[in-house]
Amino acid sequence: MLDRMISPQNRTIACAAVGLAGCEGDLLRKVLPWSAGLLLIMCLIVLGQSSPVLDRMLP
Repeated sequence: MLDRMISPQNRTIACAAVGLAGCEGDLLRKVLPWSAGLLLIMCLIVLGQSSPVLDRMLP
Protein backbone atom coordinates (compact mmCIF):
# COMPACT_ATOMS: atom_id res chain seq x y z
CA MET A 1 0.00 0.00 0.00
CA LEU A 2 2.75 2.43 0.87
CA ASP A 3 4.58 1.91 -2.39
CA ARG A 4 1.42 2.54 -4.40
CA MET A 5 0.89 6.01 -2.94
CA ILE A 6 4.35 7.28 -3.86
CA SER A 7 4.86 5.29 -7.07
CA PRO A 8 5.72 7.63 -9.99
CA GLN A 9 3.54 5.64 -12.39
CA ASN A 10 0.49 5.83 -10.15
CA ARG A 11 0.94 9.56 -9.52
CA THR A 12 1.26 10.26 -13.24
CA ILE A 13 -1.85 8.25 -14.09
CA ALA A 14 -3.83 9.84 -11.25
CA CYS A 15 -2.91 13.36 -12.31
CA ALA A 16 -3.65 12.63 -15.96
CA ALA A 17 -7.01 11.08 -15.08
CA VAL A 18 -8.26 14.20 -13.29
CA GLY A 19 -6.73 16.71 -15.70
CA LEU A 20 -3.81 17.80 -13.52
CA ALA A 21 -0.98 16.69 -15.80
CA GLY A 22 2.29 18.23 -14.67
CA CYS A 23 1.20 18.54 -11.03
CA GLU A 24 2.71 15.27 -9.85
CA GLY A 25 4.96 17.11 -7.39
CA ASP A 26 1.97 18.72 -5.70
CA LEU A 27 0.31 15.32 -5.35
CA LEU A 28 3.49 13.84 -3.86
CA ARG A 29 3.66 16.65 -1.28
CA LYS A 30 0.11 15.85 -0.19
CA VAL A 31 0.59 12.07 -0.10
CA LEU A 32 4.06 11.89 1.46
CA PRO A 33 2.99 12.76 5.04
CA TRP A 34 0.33 10.04 4.90
CA SER A 35 2.89 7.55 3.59
CA ALA A 36 5.33 8.46 6.36
CA GLY A 37 2.58 8.14 8.97
CA LEU A 38 1.53 4.71 7.74
CA LEU A 39 5.16 3.61 7.64
CA LEU A 40 5.60 4.73 11.25
CA ILE A 41 2.51 2.78 12.30
CA MET A 42 3.79 -0.35 10.55
CA CYS A 43 7.20 0.04 12.21
CA LEU A 44 5.54 0.34 15.63
CA ILE A 45 3.49 -2.81 15.01
CA VAL A 46 6.57 -4.77 13.97
CA LEU A 47 8.49 -3.45 16.97
CA GLY A 48 5.62 -4.44 19.24
CA GLN A 49 5.47 -7.92 17.75
CA SER A 50 9.19 -8.44 18.34
CA SER A 51 8.75 -7.63 22.03
CA PRO A 52 6.54 -9.24 24.69
CA VAL A 53 3.94 -6.49 24.17
CA LEU A 54 2.38 -7.93 20.99
CA ASP A 55 4.13 -11.28 20.62
CA ARG A 56 0.76 -13.08 20.93
CA MET A 57 -0.18 -11.68 17.47
CA LEU A 58 2.36 -13.91 15.76
CA PRO A 59 1.30 -17.47 14.84
